[in-house]
Amino acid sequence: MTARRGRVSGHYAGVVTRAVALLLDWFILTTLLGILAGIVAAVVVFLTPWELPTTKKGVAWLLVLAGWGFLYFWVSLSVAGKTPGMALVGLKVVERDGSPLQPRAAFVRVLVMPLSFLLLGSGLLWALIDAERRTFHDIIAGTVVVYDWGDRPAEMPAPLTRWLQGRQADAFEGPPPPGP
Repeated sequence: MTARRGRVSGHYAGVVTRAVALLLDWFILTTLLGILAGIVAAVVVFLTPWELPTTKKGVAWLLVLAGWGFLYFWVSLSVAGKTPGMALVGLKVVERDGSPLQPRAAFVRVLVMPLSFLLLGSGLLWALIDAERRTFHDIIAGTVVVYDWGDRPAEMPAPLTRWLQGRQADAFEGPPPPGP
């Protein structure tokens, strides 16, 4: 007898889960950028006679962060349909019809993502009232974010598996027959 399992994968992702994934992604993105900038600075100082400027150039760093962020989100979504932050909380971006995310749709989604943050985040808050919990960038790109925990059955050691299957069989068969 095989046990019936409830499936969560494929349901539209909630706003809180999406927000947690976004915060994780921003943490990962900025940490990786800091590490990469440190490595590049060390290599430049070590291998060249150049001196790096000691003052921060706000506009230059903003452009670097924007470019790095675009690459981080676009490459992650194009390759896996999810970013590292989304993977940690079990989310995935798919086309509205449920098919895998195409690189073109990922490009459009990431390109227009800043629109969802404009006007006090109204594009993000739209997910609270949308039936498919889509934000402005999801609507424009034709995508949805769904829970994705995979559909693989959990594997357990054989003795534990047999014991659990026996317990489940007892639960479905009803009370034991009366004794002699």
